[in-house]
Amino acid sequence: MRRSSTEVKKKPGLRIIFDDMSNLPEHEIIVGDFINWQPFYDLYIVNENVVVTIEIAGVDINDFSIYLKKIYMIIDGIRKSPNVLNKEDCVFHNLEIPYGRFNRRIDFPVPTEPRRYQYKIEHGILTLIFPILKEKIIPIEEG
Repeated sequence: MRRSSTEVKKKPGLRIIFDDMSNLPEHEIIVGDFINWQPFYDLYIVNENVVVTIEIAGVDINDFSIYLKKIYMIIDGIRKSPNVLNKEDCVFHNLEIPYGRFNRRIDFPVPTEPRRYQYKIEHGILTLIFPILKEKIIPIEEG
């Protein structure tokens, strides 16, 4: 029996989707032509937690989704260009900030418990914290 996707909002606006990647178009993950950029990220382990920090400056919280599994996550969304860039009388001198669709898969070094995540967004940096999955040891009785 296939479980339906589960979407949980721990804080208003952050869209987290567990166990179901069907809403994420497969061709956009594979074909890089449709992806304009990938956000930078750091990943480290602290106190039995996997911590991921992702640079999402200029991305509205409603314009991205995070897909979570035990061993990886995908952040998928769009950074919209400022309205001034769409004006006919705008003359470009330098454009280094990437705009448009983004998608990034981040593999975890160890399995995590994604449903127990915590997050914060400060100064354009999204920080996600996932507890490391603890192995359950089942004792075997000798008979």
